[in-house]
Amino acid sequence: MRAHEYLPPKPRRQRRAVRWHIGETDVVSIYGISCTCIKNDGAGYVFARADDPKSTFAVTCEEFNEIHDLQSFHYERNGMDPEKALAALQAPARSLMDLPPDERRYVQWKVRACEKFLLMKAQGRASLYEPSLRAALPVLQRELDEECRQASRNGKRKRGGRQPKTGYTLVGSDQFRKWLKRYLASGALGLCDRYHNCGNHKPHYDHEEYAVLLKYVWKYASRERPSIANIWRDMDQEFGEINAKRRRDGLPDLRVPDDDLLRIEIDRLPKFDVTAARWGEEYARNLFRPVTGGVPDLVRPMQRVEADDWLTHLHVLAIDAGLWEWISPELKEKGSKVRATLSAAICCTTRCLPAVTLALDAGSSNTRVLLRMMLTDKSSIAQAAGCETPWEYRALPGVVVVDEGTPFVNDDIQAICTDLKIAFKSPQAEMPRQRGKIERWFQTMDIRGLARFAGRAFSNPMARGKYEALARACVTVEELAVLIVRFIVDQYHNAPHAGLGGEAPRACWLRLTKKYPPTVPPGRDQIRRAFGQDFTATVQSSGIEIFGNWYQSREVQEVFETRGHVDVTVRVDSEDLGAISLRQPGCWNTVLGPDVMNGVSVAVWEAAQADLRRQNQDMQNLVKPVVHRSIAFAKIADEATRRRQSILYRPMSQEDLVRARERMRIGVRYRVETVRPPTAPTDIFTDHVAVRGPARSPDAPAPELPRETGTPAGKPHRSKTARPRRTTTAESEIGRRGKTQPRKWTFK
Repeated sequence: MRAHEYLPPKPRRQRRAVRWHIGETDVVSIYGISCTCIKNDGAGYVFARADDPKSTFAVTCEEFNEIHDLQSFHYERNGMDPEKALAALQAPARSLMDLPPDERRYVQWKVRACEKFLLMKAQGRASLYEPSLRAALPVLQRELDEECRQASRNGKRKRGGRQPKTGYTLVGSDQFRKWLKRYLASGALGLCDRYHNCGNHKPHYDHEEYAVLLKYVWKYASRERPSIANIWRDMDQEFGEINAKRRRDGLPDLRVPDDDLLRIEIDRLPKFDVTAARWGEEYARNLFRPVTGGVPDLVRPMQRVEADDWLTHLHVLAIDAGLWEWISPELKEKGSKVRATLSAAICCTTRCLPAVTLALDAGSSNTRVLLRMMLTDKSSIAQAAGCETPWEYRALPGVVVVDEGTPFVNDDIQAICTDLKIAFKSPQAEMPRQRGKIERWFQTMDIRGLARFAGRAFSNPMARGKYEALARACVTVEELAVLIVRFIVDQYHNAPHAGLGGEAPRACWLRLTKKYPPTVPPGRDQIRRAFGQDFTATVQSSGIEIFGNWYQSREVQEVFETRGHVDVTVRVDSEDLGAISLRQPGCWNTVLGPDVMNGVSVAVWEAAQADLRRQNQDMQNLVKPVVHRSIAFAKIADEATRRRQSILYRPMSQEDLVRARERMRIGVRYRVETVRPPTAPTDIFTDHVAVRGPARSPDAPAPELPRETGTPAGKPHRSKTARPRRTTTAESEIGRRGKTQPRKWTFK
């Protein structure tokens, strides 16, 4: 065994930093500062600022290697050489690659000619002496032409096109000496043609004429937005007045600049200054805003959601679609024609729309509905509207971005977002580009969704022209809601989107949800506490009665045992009566209600109770299947209404809910139907005597009775041995109706 095998391994030696050569006339740009190297040794470098040679700083080799890999590093060889700097100043470009291709090839041919002549001079075949130079130029021309022919044979000839010119003709001996002198002094850039310096560069007009011209040039930048033709006429008039005065003083006339020069000088003005002066500073800031390509780092669906309101460019009829066909033509002409407000929210990552509402007026209630729709599945709305694809996009958004309007920025909406842990942002006012995706979608809706219908109001009176929008309104607001849902769910979500690289929003959602799962939406209890309404109810022995249902829990029973009949605050979700929230010191307790109420809204339950009242006289003791069938019937009616209204939102205010609660004051208690075993004796009192179980022997022990829903724990029940009472006509009617289907209703 070797001893060194038990020793720890030696640490890996780091690579030594490279020491680079930097000439005295080289220019190095470090963090945007141009410097020259005044000392270079093994320890590092000492640089001096080019604009202030007395300011120096030292950099080690390791630090210089790190600086060299930065994007801001720049190195220019011989950047401080006077001859090279003069050549770059006189040349039409700073480098050969900046020249046009034809001119660049000509300069490279000149370089080969100079290098070949210098080689011939070194070999003793030529000199700058006039007879020798004249004799050498034809030989040099033949050698250059032979190189061009050889390059043409080796290169591939273009099919169907002319071969570019590769050979040029040498100049005379005097001009060739200038070539050599400029090449030796300035390099390849010294051989560039200097035609850009030719011509008369002196101004055509003197300073007095330019002073008057510039005065009228800046008059173009004014809020009156004058035309160039009118400005030139005013300038011509002022030149006439000036020349008349100069003639009296014995001075020559000033020349009047033509309108072309006036246009050229106006084009040289800063575009932002001209736009701000003619159209306003806000318009100029929006037009010349810096564009960064959108919000970066968006990878998860519903990570950023933008919401906004839009007054639709379509006049609609504020008449129920179900009644439209029964209205006389006179009333149709007098019908109210309005423009509805469309509120929408878009996922910036997938471009899907998780929430859309249509209302006759904008308000905070629309925003509440938008937030709730983001957290729920809307496939039932899409199915009722006849869509072929689901509307399943839901999640807890990371941040919601809205404008500074009152419907969005208010204490109620901010409190909901705070409770649900949703970031709430409002960009600068008058800057719709900071919510560009939802603003652009409204244009898509206007162009692709509403352009085919009559009654368009267009974006402005100029675009509308003489089009009679009010007279051509033919779509009801309910029909518009269905059309919008069909357009969003079936057309927009399944069409290629330019912002997604041609991918459809639905395909993008399905792809990203597999890779980056969206945040799970909150439960029903959190949604109820965020979007519910508060009511005052009285605790009773059977629990809490609200909207015709009884809600009972251990906490409610403790309140009744401790405080008796007291008023408590409960929070009810008008879209789900399956449970309520009881407010207690420091917390909210969930109180469950009847199972049949899960997912049942106040509107559906109110319609169901109206049906129950028509069929039954005793509302206190209904069999569950009867209530189930009534709720199912009400849901069918609700689907028919939803098919017409779709996303049309008619807000149910707190007063509306209170009135609905007053109409449903009579609580419903559900009697449990007991299923008799097949071997039990026949009960001859069916439909006549209320029997709560199968027949039994007098000697058999009394079975445990099922307790009515809403009966408090510990309440004594009536014994089976008690004398049975005869049922009333209403109870007999309930027993018969419980076995048959209710009568069918038809809807238009």
